[in-house]
Amino acid sequence: MDGERTARISHGGRTLEVREPGEVHLGRGSTSDVVVGAAEPDGSPEDLGVSRAAATVSVREGRLWVRNDSSSQPLYLVPTTGSTRVLEGKDEIASLPVDEVTIQFRGRIRTHEVQVELIGSTPPLESSAAMVDGNATQYLLEFTPAERRILTALCEPLLVDRGDKAKPASYAQAAERVFLSRSRVENCVADLVKKFAAAGVPNLEGPEAKDHLCRYAVRSGSIVQADLRLLDS
Repeated sequence: MDGERTARISHGGRTLEVREPGEVHLGRGSTSDVVVGAAEPDGSPEDLGVSRAAATVSVREGRLWVRNDSSSQPLYLVPTTGSTRVLEGKDEIASLPVDEVTIQFRGRIRTHEVQVELIGSTPPLESSAAMVDGNATQYLLEFTPAERRILTALCEPLLVDRGDKAKPASYAQAAERVFLSRSRVENCVADLVKKFAAAGVPNLEGPEAKDHLCRYAVRSGSIVQADLRLLDS
């Protein structure tokens, strides 16, 4: 099929591939397609911190999707760049706007990692929305050139760092990056928070509003790595 994409899942020296609309099940149970945390022939003990049915990886609409199948353990998605996504509850599902992600199962004995790569031609981005969290639609946000440059400076660490350490820049850091005053950056963010909160973007209130806006902008593909060129102009 033209444009068909395939997910390549690697763990413990074994690689599986799944094509749309197939899915692969991960977990400690022997019936899992990818067994994670089971006792190993080398004597490694069973890691009871990994659920027997822990996660499902699938490809839909040309995107990579990961679902938490555990009723007791969270699931961690670590992209090649950007902050770690945590799927806290059973049946919580997410798709990242990247083609490579490490799925982490943080067990009682150690952290187990499964590498997932989406291969094949990249489908065109929808101009209006991207499905990323369950049934919720995360819409692409529109910015003026000045707003985009400021928000890119705030989002820069999310675009270049990886894992738990990837956090949005502070107002002061962003202001220095784009040679503007801190108050100018703060006023810009305040206007964006007010605008997008009214449009239905969640969690844009309180002291964490700036960071939530930055994470939403990156997750939804509204701010991407190509925008980093704006910081050098």
